[in-house]
Formats: sequence, C-alpha cells, structure tokens
Amino acid sequence: AHKPSVEKPKKETEFEPYVVRITEDTLNVRTGPGSEYDKVGVVKKGDAYTIVEEKVVGNDVWGKLLSGAGWICLTYTEKL
Repeated sequence: AHKPSVEKPKKETEFEPYVVRITEDTLNVRTGPGSEYDKVGVVKKGDAYTIVEEKVVGNDVWGKLLSGAGWICLTYTEKL
C-alpha cells in the first residue's frame, strides 16, 4: 500500500539562519556568546551578517556569524 508522504515535524534543534543589519556604529565580535569572551574584531553600522545560531545570555541574545568569525550581541542589530 502506498503511504501518504508525511511532513516531518521540525526538529527543535533545527535553526533557520537569518540576516541582521548592525545598528550600532561599531559592535564587538567575540569568541563566544557573552561580553566576558575575548574580542576578536568589530562589525560596523549598516553591515549585514548571516546568523546561524543563537544563545540567550542574561537579557541579551547573541548570534553566531556564518563566517565563523565569532558572536555578536543581537540587541544592536535589526533582522532583515
């Protein structure tokens, strides 16, 4: 018998990457999600980046950059 194709439920862990634009003049890129991590660079206002992972730390949400460069605080970005 032919089974109807069943849409697989989305896994909890599956994350939909999305793009954000930086709204601060400069925003630190850090090695991990949180301001206690080392600074590895900066991103500038108006730049757009793809976020591939999120972590909530305190009142902030941190996003991991697609490039693998590090994490940025999404409080200072807008979702495109």
